[in-house]
Amino acid sequence: MNRALLGVMAVAAASLAAPAEAQFRWEPAGTLMSAGGGAPRAGAGRVDARVYAPGMRFPMEAGPAYANSQIYGPGGYMGPSGGQCDTRNYSYPWYDNYCESRSWDMPLCPSGQGHQGQDIRPATCTDSVHWVVAGAPGTVTNIGSYSVYVTGDDGRRYDYLHMNSRRLAVTRGQRVTRGQRLGLVSNDFGGTSTTIHLHFNIRMNVSGVGTVYAPTYMSLVESYQELVGPPAYRAQYVDQTFPLASAPFELAPGEVVTGHIDLRNTGSETWTSNTRLGTSNPRDATSPMQGSDWLGGHRVTGPDANTPPGEVGRFSFTVRAPDAPGDYPQFFNLVEEGVAWFSDSGGPADDLLQIRITTVAGRCPADIGADWTCEGAERVRCSGGAVEREACAGCAAGECDPGGPADADGDGHNTSVDCDDTDATIYPGAADMCGDGIDQNCDGVDACGVDAGARDAGPGSDAGPSADAGPTGGDASAMTPTGGLVVGGCSAGGTQGAAWAWFGVVCVGLSRRSRRRSR
Repeated sequence: MNRALLGVMAVAAASLAAPAEAQFRWEPAGTLMSAGGGAPRAGAGRVDARVYAPGMRFPMEAGPAYANSQIYGPGGYMGPSGGQCDTRNYSYPWYDNYCESRSWDMPLCPSGQGHQGQDIRPATCTDSVHWVVAGAPGTVTNIGSYSVYVTGDDGRRYDYLHMNSRRLAVTRGQRVTRGQRLGLVSNDFGGTSTTIHLHFNIRMNVSGVGTVYAPTYMSLVESYQELVGPPAYRAQYVDQTFPLASAPFELAPGEVVTGHIDLRNTGSETWTSNTRLGTSNPRDATSPMQGSDWLGGHRVTGPDANTPPGEVGRFSFTVRAPDAPGDYPQFFNLVEEGVAWFSDSGGPADDLLQIRITTVAGRCPADIGADWTCEGAERVRCSGGAVEREACAGCAAGECDPGGPADADGDGHNTSVDCDDTDATIYPGAADMCGDGIDQNCDGVDACGVDAGARDAGPGSDAGPSADAGPTGGDASAMTPTGGLVVGGCSAGGTQGAAWAWFGVVCVGLSRRSRRRSR
């Protein structure tokens, strides 16, 4: 096989270049490609999101199509190595080149000069195969050596350049309908040749400027999305409960706030748990405001519920103010895990969703006061404008013992020594009341030497004498069978009629119910 034939086969193979990605992506208006394949120049062109021809039909009959530069892309005289059929020219994202460097007077471009319109490559690098169609109903008002002008009924003039001049489907003066075929994408350039592409202009009256070549890029983006359908993954901002980045959001060090961001699903796929809110601008950076409920340092959460196309999805989560005082801006975007970032599908942009926290020294959260309160395994309070935290093994009612069990009743003694941690009058060292059946000082014995663990509460279930309080006549005293005197439920040895003063035991409080407490 000779070298010439090999060269022909290589060109033929290259001409069948297929799109590298199926998901439509486009750079913002005003982003120009750079010489030699350098980084895109954001904002170097006209930054203008206006759709100057709303309702326009995309000027190619079928997709995919690729809006980009003919001079800065591979094969261009200022592009990286490669030919015009390089697959890099047939992949997303799109790039604006309305204000790309040219000598034409362009009052809407930053430099006053520019390209006039937008270059668009067809689905493949094949000459005279892909149809160009009318963007709006109107009349063919001019046919040049490499151009066809259609003056639309809407007053705009639509220009189509570099079609195959020998195979046009219309004639001058002919009426055309929206989407009617005009010709085939080629490389005609008035007797010479250019790359295989369509150069498309919109000429119209722009308020305050006059009749000029208007920016075409966003009209092409809108009409192309109509042609190929919505992308699988795209979102539109709706609302958020966190303060906007333009408003103050001042928090104390470590303060936690709960909120949500609402986004509408403008793509074609339902959002599930695989749809995540992630950190962006830069993507996947660990956030300083990560809350305890986040999926990780660079992944926040999924939607609260599955969200079909057209519905609003809510993403609820917490943010925690960093401990060090300062300003902390954080951008977020949606990502379909393992598939695509939504910003690569037309929105939202990586720098749109933002929460901006300012950590303020000497400030405590509104829910933390000057008194100690329990917070999980810690106790906290506001002291001198700062949050003071103390680790506890146990915490109750703001009290904690850092090295041992809790002191539930707040009497200064924890459960390791307190025989009743529900009663603040009972603890080691407390005054023990004689004969009441309660071990107030937790020594295991009631005052007066009675074993608190074995003490009987007294005769009868009512802790006093039997239901008959004594002999008839109301006499409060009675003789025991052995001759002992019973006084209020206490008995003492002696003979009947002996003086009261000889009693050696004082009976205290037997009219009230005795209680038995044990450790």
